[in-house]
Amino acid sequence: MDNEELARKWIAAYNAHDFEQQAAMMTDDGEVLIPYMNVAQGAAWEKTGPNSARLVDDRTIEIRRMTASGDAVAIEMLWHATSKGGPGMAPAGERVELENCIVLTFRDGRISRYVEYIGRCEGIDLQVVRARMLESRQ
Repeated sequence: MDNEELARKWIAAYNAHDFEQQAAMMTDDGEVLIPYMNVAQGAAWEKTGPNSARLVDDRTIEIRRMTASGDAVAIEMLWHATSKGGPGMAPAGERVELENCIVLTFRDGRISRYVEYIGRCEGIDLQVVRARMLESRQ
């Protein structure tokens, strides 16, 4: 399976909310980076289930464009979900969305690095949400 196929498999697991499959696709020393939110975590971030999933329902990645080069795949995407409400989020039941680009770096058929670059954002105050995500880990 080439890296683009692996990226599509990871997105399918994400959209299915299959946290175990997502974790299995990441190397043990993998890292997750979201520079805008100042998030830098090791692979344990995915193994415990993304904290952002606790803030929304029906989260989905829609691929806009995918480009593979060497060991990396860049994915321009629309992420959308239904807000559960609370600080930093649109009222419960409203749609929230982000236009982002994620770059997945692969090593030996698994993701060794996930970097998410955030673009347009609607219905979410990312700095407040970051604080909620970090607070829930304690």
